[in-house]
Amino acid sequence: MACVSRGLCISKISIWFMKVNVRGFARYAHRNPIKIFSSEEAKKLSNKPSLIFEDSVSDVPAPSKKEQARPKNFAAEHPSRTADKYDKKKDAVLIEKSALNISKPRVIDVKKKHETNHANQHVKDQITITACGESVVQDIVTDKQTSERKLSSVIQTVKSSRARKASGKILLEGERLIADAMNAGAHAETIFFSDTKLLTTLPLKKYPSIQLYQVQYGKIQLWSDLTTSPGIMGIFDVTKPTNSDIPHHIPLTIICDNIRDPGNMGTIIRCAAAVGCKALITTPDCVDVWDSKVLRAAAGGHFRVKLALNVDWDLIAENFVTQDDTVLLADSSIQAASPIVDEKDRLASNLSWLEREQGPKSKSVEILKEGNIQYRDSSYLDDKSLRVYKKLPLAHSAYDKIDLNSVTSLTLVIGGETHGLSSAAHKLAHEYGGLKVFIPLENKVDSLNAGVAVGILAYEFRRLFLQKKVSDTQKL
Repeated sequence: MACVSRGLCISKISIWFMKVNVRGFARYAHRNPIKIFSSEEAKKLSNKPSLIFEDSVSDVPAPSKKEQARPKNFAAEHPSRTADKYDKKKDAVLIEKSALNISKPRVIDVKKKHETNHANQHVKDQITITACGESVVQDIVTDKQTSERKLSSVIQTVKSSRARKASGKILLEGERLIADAMNAGAHAETIFFSDTKLLTTLPLKKYPSIQLYQVQYGKIQLWSDLTTSPGIMGIFDVTKPTNSDIPHHIPLTIICDNIRDPGNMGTIIRCAAAVGCKALITTPDCVDVWDSKVLRAAAGGHFRVKLALNVDWDLIAENFVTQDDTVLLADSSIQAASPIVDEKDRLASNLSWLEREQGPKSKSVEILKEGNIQYRDSSYLDDKSLRVYKKLPLAHSAYDKIDLNSVTSLTLVIGGETHGLSSAAHKLAHEYGGLKVFIPLENKVDSLNAGVAVGILAYEFRRLFLQKKVSDTQKL
């Protein structure tokens, strides 16, 4: 009995495992397609005409079970009858008759059928929309299958940072953000929406060639990065220049160095746009400014300030910072103690030796395709000289003690909270007669958020520049 029970248990366990394996295989086959065609392969397959034969023989009903069943021994069941001999002539006649009764196969051109279906799917509905107080007639694709396929294909080109760099396109969510981009002159390509009411705040009259797709809200929520999607998405091409010029109110340029937190980057962009800076520059070590978190934190500031993205340090000097600029480094790690005099002299002698070694060989001039001239200084890529520059002492001052009466233009370099300012930033400050600025902190607080620090410094510089402007006008 014990052996029998063990055998039964083993058989039950094996059957249970077999069921699990079959179920897992079904899931695997469902989630993993057999073949995935690229867009080029799909075009080749669609252009190649294929034929499908439909035969009337397939329409003939299947024989019944009685007709299918045949006797095992014909002579045993029918002893009085003799089996007919095989006759080739009769067989040939039967074959000819059956061939006449069978209809000829019908030929269907799959290519033409696909084209007709493709044309029917892209039928656009003309709808009159009141957008920004003006009635606009727009063509809207309302077919669900076509709109969903378009959304899923476009989203793949804007979801990751690598895909955005390759395609040059970005994704914006929400009426306000899309409207800000369109009013700023950004090149809008496609808009996906769930309700036509969401289009009333968009300046659609300025974009007659824009593509509009109506998609179910659940599909938009599926691709959204937000917990609750606003129900509208816009695809924009950032490689094409905007149509409108962005004015600046103060001669201030902000350089973001090693800013890797999306919230800080968005806050800095928003603050630069609110203050009215001349330009905002990001280095290659910064976070992607078109990330969804950065876009939400900036709240439309991307389209209200001039941006220069992923600029190498060897191109910043002379191209974005001129000899009239004063470079300020925002540094919270400044200590009251100053370096020893001997250390200063040693570093200064090393620096003079490096400058003699490099000389004018590190600087070059490049002519771009548009005919513009671009300056490049390869000394900003020399790690040996950069280490010396970072150790050299710089004059420092509190932000509220700076005098801008003799300053015509200002460049503020802000570093990340984790990595701080780079050695190239110190070299830039030394070459342009800069200094370090800090914000006095109390209660043993080490540092401030990078976005908060930029807000405090930028508005203080704005106050000083406006005060200087008023005093200059009074003198005249």
